[in-house]
Amino acid sequence: MKKLLVAALLTAATGSAFAAESGDYVFGNIGISSNQWTLKDGAANKAGVANRKVQDDDAGSGLFEIGAGRRLNDNFAVEGSYLRHGSANRLAGAGTLDYDTFRVAALGIIPVNEQFDVYGKVSANYIRSTFTSSSNALSGSKDNSLGMGLGIGAAYHVNKALTARVEYEGIGNIHHQDITDSAPVAALKLGLGYRF
Repeated sequence: MKKLLVAALLTAATGSAFAAESGDYVFGNIGISSNQWTLKDGAANKAGVANRKVQDDDAGSGLFEIGAGRRLNDNFAVEGSYLRHGSANRLAGAGTLDYDTFRVAALGIIPVNEQFDVYGKVSANYIRSTFTSSSNALSGSKDNSLGMGLGIGAAYHVNKALTARVEYEGIGNIHHQDITDSAPVAALKLGLGYRF
């Protein structure tokens, strides 16, 4: 019984060691995002817009993200990245809202076995937004805001260098002057990471 227990512990230890090797890595993601933003009352009244919220059909778009990270130990990593929203989210009669984001994140990681990790993610996001008006009553503008995000993910280690990832996360709420204070962004992403 003791030999079986020792063998099981050694197997678990060697298994998690492969998945949890520390080091620097780069990654790239593609995916879809959703931003069902709501126009502020004052702007909606100016433009004469009755429906003030982006409809489901106009809320989604593609995205890409590139970044770099460092896995510090078995259970913790930090990342920095740039995320670009693919196309603007349109509100009929008012205009479109477009954005990109500079991000830093901390990952809490649970190695499941030698090839598979799950993780939680907390991020701080500097969001640059652009509003382009389709109404003569509103003017286009640019703004910046900060958003806090939470997410979950999983990583499959193809080998010691290459990792496949899937993530779902909230990126924060866009605040754009005179246009919206209610524009939460969510993203579903697939990607690859390469460890040096």
